[in-house]
Amino acid sequence: MYDVIVIGGGPAGITAALYALRKRLDVLVISQDLGGKINYQLELPYQDTREVIRGSDVVEQFWQELDRLAYARRLERVISVQRREDFFTVTTETGMDFEGRCVILATGARIKQLGVP
Repeated sequence: MYDVIVIGGGPAGITAALYALRKRLDVLVISQDLGGKINYQLELPYQDTREVIRGSDVVEQFWQELDRLAYARRLERVISVQRREDFFTVTTETGMDFEGRCVILATGARIKQLGVP
């Protein structure tokens, strides 16, 4: 059983995992991808690239910090979270069940297309 299960691998999920790991908790991160929306980069014409903070650079720094700390991770989709008496069961799309004392949902937001050319 994990102390904390973090669902989501974006900036919020990674930060939550880092804080929990620094408190010496047993952490599992479950996410479809690493970095979340920060992986998507808007390219602006005539933008001086030396002044741009790239999302991929931020994600790389997050993951370097996480890799330095020992933690478990699964790259797959969560299909259900169920509350039991004093713990949670998280089920992934491969049918695996993980138990945790608490769950942090950091799934982010969905991109909404405006349909404007």
